[in-house]
Amino acid sequence: MGQPHTTRLSIARHIGADPASTALLLAGPTALELWPGARRVGEVAGRMLLEVSTWPGARHLTAAVTARLPRRTANGFVTRFAWTGLGLPVTEGVLTLTYAPGGTGAPSAHAELVLEVAGLGASRLDLAGLTTMAEGFLANLATAAEARRRTA
Repeated sequence: MGQPHTTRLSIARHIGADPASTALLLAGPTALELWPGARRVGEVAGRMLLEVSTWPGARHLTAAVTARLPRRTANGFVTRFAWTGLGLPVTEGVLTLTYAPGGTGAPSAHAELVLEVAGLGASRLDLAGLTTMAEGFLANLATAAEARRRTA
């Protein structure tokens, strides 16, 4: 039996907050709940367990997630994570936050989320749904980071 087909998805977004404060949001316990339709339900053997809705009205699936803390790079931060679960594709992700020019002179970030997905065709999630979720994750991250910046 061969390896499942791998799909690469890359989504980028501007965030009106600096990469360091945005990375702090990813280091906290609620970071995984920034993923649309995800709710943390526990932890087993160092992996977070999330209930995930793959589309509105669908039965929730359980994903086992490992996430590394953000690491500083020469020009920003990077974090890596992976998830799998019954009915879900095996997914590895990298989120890179780099400094970007802001229109107001305030520090801002360029966020790039890259997902390597194996077995998408055999899962209960399709590429359009995964793309929507990834875009939603970056939108939620931007909203949280920008709100945090305004209150600081």
